[in-house]
Amino acid sequence: MANQVIVEALFQEGTSQVRPPYFNGQYFSHWKVRMEICAQSYDVKVWRVIKKGNYPLPAAAQPHADPEDIYEYTDEQMAVVQVNAKARNLLYNAISGEEYEKISSCDTTKEM
Repeated sequence: MANQVIVEALFQEGTSQVRPPYFNGQYFSHWKVRMEICAQSYDVKVWRVIKKGNYPLPAAAQPHADPEDIYEYTDEQMAVVQVNAKARNLLYNAISGEEYEKISSCDTTKEM
């Protein structure tokens, strides 16, 4: 039984370079520092998005008929969309279910 508790704790906590540090509602300042380091090592632009807000989508030569149609995006626009999505993914994977309830209605990573 004790081994199961230890294993569960390890799976909640980030134990690799791929998995971000886990926030369960306690020790926010410690988690924040670890999360900043994790995000910067993943992609420095991702931490910038988390701290300052989403990168705005660069204007295209012609406006998109459907802004959700990614096939009409330029490579530059896709790079921006990708960084914004990476930041959001990193935060969602770093929080508990209780914390998810607090941020689920946020539109940007900065709001989260």
